[in-house]
Amino acid sequence: MLNRSDFHVSVLQLDQMLLSSLAMPLEMLHAAVSYHRTKSRSRLSLNVESVSAAVGCQPIGGLNIVSGTQLADVGKTDLVIVPAMWRNPLRKLDPSEPVCEWLRQRYSEGAAVMSIGTGAWLLAKAGLLNGQAATTHWHALDAFAHDFPDVRLQRDHLLTQAGRIYCAASINSGADLMIHLIGTLFTNETAAYVERQFSPEARMSFDKRVFTEGAPQHADEAIALAQSWLHQHWQEPLSMDRVSEIAGLSPRQLSRRFKKVTGESPGQYLLHLKCRFGKEWLKNSDLSIAEIAQMCGFSDASHFGRIFRRWQGVAPSDYRRAVRAKLFSVNSQF
Repeated sequence: MLNRSDFHVSVLQLDQMLLSSLAMPLEMLHAAVSYHRTKSRSRLSLNVESVSAAVGCQPIGGLNIVSGTQLADVGKTDLVIVPAMWRNPLRKLDPSEPVCEWLRQRYSEGAAVMSIGTGAWLLAKAGLLNGQAATTHWHALDAFAHDFPDVRLQRDHLLTQAGRIYCAASINSGADLMIHLIGTLFTNETAAYVERQFSPEARMSFDKRVFTEGAPQHADEAIALAQSWLHQHWQEPLSMDRVSEIAGLSPRQLSRRFKKVTGESPGQYLLHLKCRFGKEWLKNSDLSIAEIAQMCGFSDASHFGRIFRRWQGVAPSDYRRAVRAKLFSVNSQF
């Protein structure tokens, strides 16, 4: 946990960048610092500095921004955030460019580096990802693999970590990454607070989504949007038309791609999502199984029981007995 008076964040300004990929992480960090100061009576300050990689950087969207501090004038920092960019504007960037050297220097001095979407291109150009796991926006996966064959590109993962280098495949995934970093920098309580403020839906945790050997994740952003919507509306009946609209796909495309990357149909995924919430209530509450079934959106306790047994391998009542016996057993050996 941070035990100091300030935390310095350097935000790179790049031509054709997506401002939304910077705004969310910074707003989440600001919320974390504010909560931390209130809870711990700390005087920690968040020092955010925009760093201009070139004169006259123009973001996507038409907003004009003021040029930040020049690379040569920025020394030690704690965290560097590299924004997502529209398509792949870095194809012609020479690895000897000052921005690459600046990144290598900051990393060698102990800074953590976080890229969003196609921002991973810049980390790869700087040589920071050679032999390391990384991910990028699903639209750019093939081009990235072609340009950087020495990088261990994780096509099926939205988040990767290689020491102090973090990559998020999309802006949405960047929010999950920031929750993880806040938990690391501050406390799990602070991370939970920020998550409630910015991500009211039940998110998958960083540990479940980050790249680990053999972990079955994916990088299909359209399906990730569908999954996110299901996580927000998991207590409601499944509406394939609505989920298809959210994902920007036809119902047939949605079903095919959803099954391909998750191994389940949208309907099966939603049922198992309901079971995961039911599992937590079985473990941590005294609600009856009928009440839990109703809260999870099942027609009745029998329906919940059938789906839960098929998913977990045991009946809800048997699961509750087994888990609560472990939770509340008393060890008399002091």
